[in-house]
Amino acid sequence: MRVCHFSSAHSSNDTRIFVKECSSLAANGYDTYLVARGESREENGVHVVGAGEMPKGRKGRMTKFAKVVFLKAKELDCDVYHFHDPELLRYAIKLKKAGKTVIFDSHEDVPGHITAKKWIPAPFRNPVSKLYQAYETHVVKRIDAVVAATPHIADKFKNRAKAVATVNNFPKLEDIVFHETPFTEREPIVCYVGGLSEDRGEQSILGAMKYVDGTLLIATDQVRETDDNVKIIGYQDRQGVNELYGKSIVGLTLGKPSENNYYSQPTKIYEYMAAGIPFVLSDYPIWRKAAEDSGCGIPVEQSDVKAIADAINYLLTHRSEAQEMGRKGHDYVVEHCNWKSEEKALLDLYAALT
Repeated sequence: MRVCHFSSAHSSNDTRIFVKECSSLAANGYDTYLVARGESREENGVHVVGAGEMPKGRKGRMTKFAKVVFLKAKELDCDVYHFHDPELLRYAIKLKKAGKTVIFDSHEDVPGHITAKKWIPAPFRNPVSKLYQAYETHVVKRIDAVVAATPHIADKFKNRAKAVATVNNFPKLEDIVFHETPFTEREPIVCYVGGLSEDRGEQSILGAMKYVDGTLLIATDQVRETDDNVKIIGYQDRQGVNELYGKSIVGLTLGKPSENNYYSQPTKIYEYMAAGIPFVLSDYPIWRKAAEDSGCGIPVEQSDVKAIADAINYLLTHRSEAQEMGRKGHDYVVEHCNWKSEEKALLDLYAALT
């Protein structure tokens, strides 16, 4: 059974697409291909087909590059096509008409996300959201299934798609090191992995650190002017991220209020748990529940930089309690929230469709 995942927006080493889904399919006997930007390679049993460099502009990516990715995927003549970006919806029905099994992997609630897009003029956001949802519905009714990254997203596709499977973006435990170095022996380091933006709470994160007696290390390839106790350490591969977790005492996840954030399940908090690090996060219902159920997080008002700083300082100065919170989080992820169960959901869907 030949399977092709393809994406015009994500890199060929994307954690959800390559590390989790494609690698799991390859390990379970599927002849698995991934078409995405970058160079071709063979890794984890996956045939990665490079589509070259992605254009810098959004328009170029969503039009010309999306077509390049689709054509490379089509040339492979696979049995199953599993795509990951809204701009690829227009090619889904073509693949279905060619007799292929077609799956849309919805990483986010796109109609809800559109209403918060700053690059769309405010008066047009709701109409664009409704138009997109109507077109999305038109497509998913005609293809075979939708894979949803959260239960909230799955609910959005009920009565619209033929089949819906929730495959949560929980961590692969074998990829994340659980660090047991005593917190009393660590420097007062706070960590954040990923891009900085207004939606991801950049102002709150940097504002809070002005009141923190410690250092924030940010793993990103973005360039920013920062205060002395905030250091950007560049993009980190999995080994680098594990090393960062191993010397940190606190992790941060402080996305701004939006419909998309209210219902999301930030991958970071589950990675922090797996590594044994307590975290400070925005106080949204689903996020708060994860913190309370695991005993590993402190929810705070996202815009209150002083409250954020107080929570960080508490964990930095109560090292034994912080480490115990981290242990509880690790135990919770091992028991409830890791890739093993999500892999089964993915494989069950493929078995049902093929």
